[in-house]
Amino acid sequence: MAETDQHRLWIAGIPVDNVTLDEAVERITGFVSSRTPHFGVAINPEKIIKAKGDSELEQALVQSDFNFCDGIGVIWAMRVFYRQRIRERVTGVDLFLRLLEAANEHGWRLYLLGGRPHVLEKVVTTVREQFPKATIAGSYHGYFSAHEEPGLAETIAASHADLIFVGMGSPKQENFIKGNLAAMNVPFAMGVGGSYNVLSGEYRRAPAAVQRMGLEWFYRFVLDPKRLPRILSLPRFVGIVMRSPRQRVETVDFFGITISNKSLGEVVAVADNYIRDGGAHLVVTLNGEMAARAFKDAQFLDIVRRADLVVADGVGVVWGARMLGSRIQKRIPGIEFAGALLELAEQRGYQVYLLGAQPDILERAVASVRSKYPGLKLAGYHSGYFDEAGEQRIVDDIRNGHASILLVGMGGGIQEKWIWAHRDLGVPLSMGVGGTFDVWSGSVRRAPKVVQKTGTEWLYRLVVQPSRFRRIGNIMYFIVRVLGQRRSNRSADG
Repeated sequence: MAETDQHRLWIAGIPVDNVTLDEAVERITGFVSSRTPHFGVAINPEKIIKAKGDSELEQALVQSDFNFCDGIGVIWAMRVFYRQRIRERVTGVDLFLRLLEAANEHGWRLYLLGGRPHVLEKVVTTVREQFPKATIAGSYHGYFSAHEEPGLAETIAASHADLIFVGMGSPKQENFIKGNLAAMNVPFAMGVGGSYNVLSGEYRRAPAAVQRMGLEWFYRFVLDPKRLPRILSLPRFVGIVMRSPRQRVETVDFFGITISNKSLGEVVAVADNYIRDGGAHLVVTLNGEMAARAFKDAQFLDIVRRADLVVADGVGVVWGARMLGSRIQKRIPGIEFAGALLELAEQRGYQVYLLGAQPDILERAVASVRSKYPGLKLAGYHSGYFDEAGEQRIVDDIRNGHASILLVGMGGGIQEKWIWAHRDLGVPLSMGVGGTFDVWSGSVRRAPKVVQKTGTEWLYRLVVQPSRFRRIGNIMYFIVRVLGQRRSNRSADG
């Protein structure tokens, strides 16, 4: 991940490097000299809008080594909302052309990926004619399947390219680069969007005077009216900037509990690193009811505070953090995190052990898991009903099964205490999953998507499971504690 320096600004949680075109070329020249993989992204309003609806793209923008300001809308928003001035707009096509000049000067090897076959052919021809000292190490059009990606990344790595330009449109090009950067082993990779169309002569750039006035977007709209939806998205961009924190906050403190503010994809990557590192790591998916139990139970609260990773499972925690002055951007339901871990385990070949629920429910959950993840390796499973002798057999099974992931569904508090008491099992990653097994078994249905999006899944569950009404007391206690803490904070500030 890129390091923050004095030239890095933030807009709606997305970093933007405040550099001139000359400085951009200089920085990328340094990346090439380092011989280690880096990637850059052109930042404009449209890309920020897409990132807020695409966690994979947002992760790519945040983790990029170099983000240059491509859009006039970003310059405007920085000045109006943040009173910060972008020193120079660096368009993707300008940087692309300058890097071709640098490649010609230094004799760099280039790989050109993306575009339609006939457009790419024109680009290759143009580069060879106009930049003869640069070497085309390879090229491939942008119409390939996900199945072909690993082989393509190997081909690119074998080309020993210094730069790779990817023209596949956003977010496809950014996601491809981030997902294959290490495998390609190219010192610098950059998405170039429609730059191939410009270099090939398919599209004309606006006159220089229009570019200087920042009206290139209008010129392109006149030539291509289909771009109207992009122009009409500006109010949405403004809304995002106004609603979002300027700078990305990685964690939020909530009653001494460190809650992750990362996306699902990012926390899965964190979990993957935990497994690779070994040791014992506890993941807690916290909701308001669990927090209330922790407030009443010092031992449970201490465990949650010492957990390696805590994510906001419930909308109550998101609300509570906001009441105390922090914004949690990424609510991650525990059931979705658990499913993502099973998918990771299937991909990586990790062994998984499932513990909890009633025997018949667990059997159905296991059958469902095996059907959905046929390549998943189960180290074993056991219901949550056992005596002392049975517990020892479970402990032995988990230890002997060399599980990498342990999912425990015993209810909030009980499951975390059990995991904490058995952290010597040699399992790198353990997580409490509450009633997830009930959903996987089909005994309980999740709320409809529209209900999940509105954050009222808890209410849906109360309606379909009236027995959960006894938990209302904990929810009310949680609300009282949050509001009490808010009052206390205001008194201290005043």
